[in-house]
Amino acid sequence: MENQKGNLQKVAVLGISLMLTSSQAINGVIPQMREALNISQSQTELLGTAPSVTVILFILLSSYVANKLGMKRTIVVGLILAGIGGILPVFVSNFTMVLISRIILGAGLGLYNSLAVTYISALYTGNTRASLLGMRNSMEAIGQTVLIFLAGLLVNISWTASFSVYAIAFPIALLFALKVPEIEIVESEKGTTKEKMNPAVYVLVLFAILLVMNSIAISVRFSSIATEIKGIGFNASNYLALMPILGIVAGFVFGSVNRKFGNATLYLGVGFIIASNLLIAISSGNMLLLLLGLFLSSIPGSWCFPFIFSNLDQITTKNTVNFATSLIFIGCNIGNFMAPIAMSIAQVMTASEELTAPFYIFAILFAIVLLVVVFSNQKNSRKTINQNI
Repeated sequence: MENQKGNLQKVAVLGISLMLTSSQAINGVIPQMREALNISQSQTELLGTAPSVTVILFILLSSYVANKLGMKRTIVVGLILAGIGGILPVFVSNFTMVLISRIILGAGLGLYNSLAVTYISALYTGNTRASLLGMRNSMEAIGQTVLIFLAGLLVNISWTASFSVYAIAFPIALLFALKVPEIEIVESEKGTTKEKMNPAVYVLVLFAILLVMNSIAISVRFSSIATEIKGIGFNASNYLALMPILGIVAGFVFGSVNRKFGNATLYLGVGFIIASNLLIAISSGNMLLLLLGLFLSSIPGSWCFPFIFSNLDQITTKNTVNFATSLIFIGCNIGNFMAPIAMSIAQVMTASEELTAPFYIFAILFAIVLLVVVFSNQKNSRKTINQNI
């Protein structure tokens, strides 16, 4: 019975991540929504990006709110807000109310975004923590895939019915409230002492920006590169649909990989990034190389982010780990925004019109990242050995 209780707690802790990437769930019904509301393209795009803006804002506010309400209540409130904001268009369907609903959805998701990681780090240790962080990463992709699929089915009823997929937030909130204990925030965490953030955290934020930026760039440009190889009638959607599935599998095996390779797990993740970019960069005219590059690119995020979060408490204190986690998630959102700009800059840097050219730049950048990581780890290892002598 005790084991069952522990498993239910893990399900509840992982379940809250099902919603975290759900703002994109109704992207498939945008044409029907645009026609029904009689809105412009720019207004349509505003509905798409509004949640991302409030996600970033409320990620910044989440630590403050958690200090006031407690972490558990903050997560439950975030889920309820996301649920209310998500389903609002089912009942009131005009542009203003849909925009408000998207803003509320983003606020709810941002409120508990980083706490989904903090809770796992606080409740679990060692291999269990690493495994759950890998699974948590997969839960985001599972949630996005399932909600997009369900929204696509519900659009056959009406475009507003698609928004009812967000009602899943309420049972998730209930399960979390019933099965997961509160985490006590010690007094120093409530703001009586202020500590400087370890500069290494800002390096991790830059890494998060670069990794997400690269992942988005690959998924966005893949279709155009594939069309150049296979012709204008080629449908790239089926291949792109495999990416989240491969990412889910990679997330679930992260615990085993981390147990076997330890710190080298991060080297493997960055190595896969370099390999995927190089394969895409040299793939002009070769579909096999392009596909290998695409599929390899789905692995690094599922390994690098859980590894970082699993080891974050080694470079931060209890007082700063939650804010450090928030900063890394903000980095992920910034990378998402900056991907098109980064691709344009990389294209100019290569002085080439080839669609594959920017990926040489990404490969070089990540090769530098790998060298820095290896050098830093060796330096820290030597320092630890000297301290023990």
